[in-house]
Amino acid sequence: MVAENQNMPVCTNGHQQPVQGSRFCIYCGVGMAAPGGNAQPSPQMPNQPNPGYQAHANVPPPPPQQIYQPVGTQAVFCSTCGGQGQGLPDKLVICKECKWLRPLVPGYQVDTAAFAWAADAKAMNALRRMKPLNAAAKAVSEKVGRRWVEASFNGVLLGEKQMPHIYGQAIRAARILGMSHMPDVFLSGERPWDCLTFGTDKDSFVVVGSALAGNFQGVDMLYLLAREMGHCKAGHALWKTVIRFFLGEQGPAKGFMAGGIFNAILSPTALVGGALEMPLLAWARQAEITADRAGLLTVGSEEVARRVLLSWSLKSSFIYQQINIDSWIEQQMDDDGDMLRLSELTTSSTPYLGPRLKLLTQFAESPELKASLKQIHETIRRAAPPAPPKTEAAPAKDVLRIKCSTCKTPMVVPMAVLAGKPKLSIKCPDQKCGQLTIVTRKAKPAEPKARTAKIREDNASYGE
Repeated sequence: MVAENQNMPVCTNGHQQPVQGSRFCIYCGVGMAAPGGNAQPSPQMPNQPNPGYQAHANVPPPPPQQIYQPVGTQAVFCSTCGGQGQGLPDKLVICKECKWLRPLVPGYQVDTAAFAWAADAKAMNALRRMKPLNAAAKAVSEKVGRRWVEASFNGVLLGEKQMPHIYGQAIRAARILGMSHMPDVFLSGERPWDCLTFGTDKDSFVVVGSALAGNFQGVDMLYLLAREMGHCKAGHALWKTVIRFFLGEQGPAKGFMAGGIFNAILSPTALVGGALEMPLLAWARQAEITADRAGLLTVGSEEVARRVLLSWSLKSSFIYQQINIDSWIEQQMDDDGDMLRLSELTTSSTPYLGPRLKLLTQFAESPELKASLKQIHETIRRAAPPAPPKTEAAPAKDVLRIKCSTCKTPMVVPMAVLAGKPKLSIKCPDQKCGQLTIVTRKAKPAEPKARTAKIREDNASYGE
């Protein structure tokens, strides 16, 4: 059903938004159409619908969209690459000046709707409707936010010469998610078990805790960094900075009811603070689900994502290897009740593990994720240079390669040793075996026929 107010934005599913400036529909999470109610085809892939959402009878669902679109050019000048990497040498992936990031293949781009969680967009719209908070957030973040947060972590800037094994995984994650520019990545010991994203919509950066760098390697580190790149791409950096700048450190027992339920009820200061804190924490929890999905889209394995999230929550990959994972997950699912949701609502900026794993499994089994992974793999495969033809090395003519008839140990016999000998016994070089293998010279195919003809000729000469 098309809304009557034609001046408000409408998504591709026909949902009119209550406010201007939305990037995603607050009801179903898909990209926004042009104002006026004309739902033009969007380059975004339809997002997984919210539980309980019913499609409008008069608005047919949009057809599946390709998530890869040609990268548009912007009028941005860079003295190093000329803007958009036009003058960057092919061997370079990142422009050091403007941070332009070379796509995996020409024209490769992944839309945020391929991994964005619908409730994330809805919660972010609730923050945007708080006009004074929204204005203060942009002003603070753009003027002092990044510099203040960046300095408070006292981090080491990673690069090609500074822990390249971590920085390389960050580049890989950003390119798989189709990011146009590379965020700065810092390593810090101030929050050793955290992986955080800060900055603005135009200038974001990632902070990796030193304990995470020591406990997670390879594809596990790729998943962690892909989560943060998902935050950057989804526009979370601004509000992540706001949470830290206005509310300070967030974590278990640091929320609205951290001082106890009576303090929360009786203290006017707590009530005023809660009015600001509650919507920020509500959005932060939904934003983590979007990040989980971005990581899963990057690594393509629910097993990896689940392993990292469980190890991360224990703050030890070593302990993770010693516990019964199935029993722990069952415990998490049993505790999923009203008290759990109330505790999460009032004390935590991250979703609790049980519900979080449920949502991860739902996304892993969704046709949207499978279609996205298939498109990513096929796009990369088609653009990859053809592999050189395999050439098998010609076998050496001066040696005979055989295996021991008893223990199958490889053996090499010079052909000179076999010269003029119909049979030869070769002893196995393995001292535990030492058995003999008999090598017999094969007769040439034409040789038996020639001998038969010679015998007949001789017999004929004797009158037989």
